[in-house]
Amino acid sequence: MFASKTTLATCAVLGLLVAVPAGASDAKKADPNKEQVKRLQQAQRKLEQEKTQLAQEKASVEAERDVARKKAEGEAQRVAALGRELGGLRKAKEDLAARLAQLEVELKQAREQVANLEGEGQRLQATLGGEKQQHAACVTRNQEMHKTGLDILERYRSKGCTDSVLQAEPFTGLKRVEIENAAEDMRERLDSQKIGS
Repeated sequence: MFASKTTLATCAVLGLLVAVPAGASDAKKADPNKEQVKRLQQAQRKLEQEKTQLAQEKASVEAERDVARKKAEGEAQRVAALGRELGGLRKAKEDLAARLAQLEVELKQAREQVANLEGEGQRLQATLGGEKQQHAACVTRNQEMHKTGLDILERYRSKGCTDSVLQAEPFTGLKRVEIENAAEDMRERLDSQKIGS
């Protein structure tokens, strides 16, 4: 582009030189040649200024291009880094989703275990309540049996010789009947305290 403008300017200068009339006088030739040389020099300076200006513009455009290229390279690196980061985040998300699914399964199992344990706890509480009632009943029966045993021992201890002779008396047998009735009464009291009765 610059070479074609310079060539164009050179052709214009040569064209002006050729256009100068050959038959003019030396005095007239000197003035028009000087005038023409001045014009050519001005045209050449103008072309050199344009050439300098175009070179500066070219350098400016190339500098902007270099800056834009560096910026584009930086952006490409940033995009690549963001792509890698996005890949890492997606992987982390998948890992978290898998871990969440596993935790949900474990939570469901834990809830089932808690429900089973609560049911077992209620069953054991009910069993304990029944055992407590049985224990209380056993304590009451034991106390009654103890009392009955003490009554038997007291009757046996307080039995004297007269009671023994009257018990063996063959005619009326009243004392023997009385003792048998007392023994039967004690047996009934003991049987009533027997577990399962």
